[in-house]
Amino acid sequence: MEIPADTLKSHWTAYAAAYSATDKIERDRLLNQSVSDDVAFTNPGGEGRSRAVLSAHIESFQTSMPGVYFETDRIFVHHGEVLAVWSLFKPDGIKVATGYNFIRPGPDGRFDYMAGFF
Repeated sequence: MEIPADTLKSHWTAYAAAYSATDKIERDRLLNQSVSDDVAFTNPGGEGRSRAVLSAHIESFQTSMPGVYFETDRIFVHHGEVLAVWSLFKPDGIKVATGYNFIRPGPDGRFDYMAGFF
């Protein structure tokens, strides 16, 4: 059964919000909502497997780039997979980069595999 596009978009929104959540409890709540326990992720900044490792990766990112934030530019869903296009901004609102995430969800719609390109 294919996961509805609205569900996948909702999971993306929660995942993206986790990058702004500096409180670990809130970040982990958002990740629990959006990614599987054993999510595999890779991007130029790192890679890993598990929600806990992803949470630590995000915390490290926040420490290295305090105050930056993401905005989602576009989300494409087809055949049960997701491509998200996003922009990264400095705290002063200057756009720093555009990136892309390819996502494969698991049976419950939470993300099992994520590859980020930027």
